[in-house]
Amino acid sequence: MVFVKALQEVEDYKEAIRISCHILQENGVVEERYYESILNNIEEYGGYFYLGKGICMPHARVEEGAVKAGICVLSLKYPVSFYGNEVRIFLTLSAGNEGEHFGNLQKIIQICSDDEKVRGIREAKNDEELSALIGG
Repeated sequence: MVFVKALQEVEDYKEAIRISCHILQENGVVEERYYESILNNIEEYGGYFYLGKGICMPHARVEEGAVKAGICVLSLKYPVSFYGNEVRIFLTLSAGNEGEHFGNLQKIIQICSDDEKVRGIREAKNDEELSALIGG
């Protein structure tokens, strides 16, 4: 399942991740603790899930609160700083098992490898435009 949210701006990357995790939690994809797990991973490992092109892929392990497969695509009009990078797209993902994880990665590769789609995500003015681009 893919969920979308287009926003003008957020205070920082933590708020962007919090919002996307909340959307996933509301839809039964992650547990409440998933957000804290992601922040703990960032604290321990740094900005390892920055993908380039202004895109981050926040995630945590199954045992850290993931329930099933899902991705929240959060697009920001105004970027936030994440470990020295300007980020406008957060692809927060969850997977209940390894097979789901690889399925999510295939979706993310399809999104990130299409420059026109990435540009469209950045320029989406609302959730409807974003959903039409993503197919969610």
